[in-house]
Amino acid sequence: MNATGKYSVKETGEIVEYSFDYLVLEGDNAQEKIDNAIENLTAEKVAKDIQRTLKVDANNTAREKAKASNGHSARVALTEEQKQANKAERAGNKAILDALKARGLTLADITKLG
Repeated sequence: MNATGKYSVKETGEIVEYSFDYLVLEGDNAQEKIDNAIENLTAEKVAKDIQRTLKVDANNTAREKAKASNGHSARVALTEEQKQANKAERAGNKAILDALKARGLTLADITKLG
């Protein structure tokens, strides 16, 4: 499979796009996909990639926990109540948006109302 990525150049702010290829595993279930990966990449490569992914995921989680506990994280840990309130607010906003769309209102129409 071919995909496109991008990064920004720190000095100029320019956005640079690039292409890359990656293997899409074939199969109808996880075991078939794993078997396909082993067939295409070798068992050693699959094991190495899984181990690397597990390490990266564990490091990301541990880093964010350490940043949060040390007060260095820009993201504030939310309580369950805050999470539920935010979820309810998003659901309410979606209901408003769906109602506006159902009436065929555009952003220009809504702006005129104010």
